[in-house]
Amino acid sequence: MSSEATANKLLDAAQVLIQERGYNAFSYKDLAEDVGIRTASIHYHFPGKASLGLALMERYNDELRLALAGIDGSGRTNKAKLKSFIKLYSDTEARGAICLCGSLASDRETLPEPLQGAVKTYIESSEQWIASTVKDGVRDGEFAYAGRPADAAAALLSSLQGGLILSRARGGTQSLLATLQRVFFRTLESA
Repeated sequence: MSSEATANKLLDAAQVLIQERGYNAFSYKDLAEDVGIRTASIHYHFPGKASLGLALMERYNDELRLALAGIDGSGRTNKAKLKSFIKLYSDTEARGAICLCGSLASDRETLPEPLQGAVKTYIESSEQWIASTVKDGVRDGEFAYAGRPADAAAALLSSLQGGLILSRARGGTQSLLATLQRVFFRTLESA
């Protein structure tokens, strides 16, 4: 296996561990067992847990940028774009997971500063995109929302992150995000 393939396999396994347990609740030993390599081999790719976490969050931010660019390039209505964004979270909910960013945010005070910054970048990028899409929807007459687009963005992202946590706590038996979506669009469509 190439060095890049091993690094990606480590990132994939670390993401699952963080989404299942949290940043502080897994070790390189856990990661080595999951991937089937020696702990020393992990240090070759990621000298410390901070470098692993930062690489993982940078990859997550890159994936977000690509997803948002794909949604923007789809030619869909603003409402359909927001539904596509919500689907990113619904897919996570269907796996019984929580968002990597949400999991890391819960450990914020113990994260190294660069990793805190990468989490903040994810949140800000998401909220800016949502706010811009809501603003465009109001401009295009899709939404009658009279509030601040930034408020709608903060409410949606907070609800998505919290919805994933509550869905997991309930055993994933009820789609909270489907309920959230209905309420969110009713809010946007009413004056």
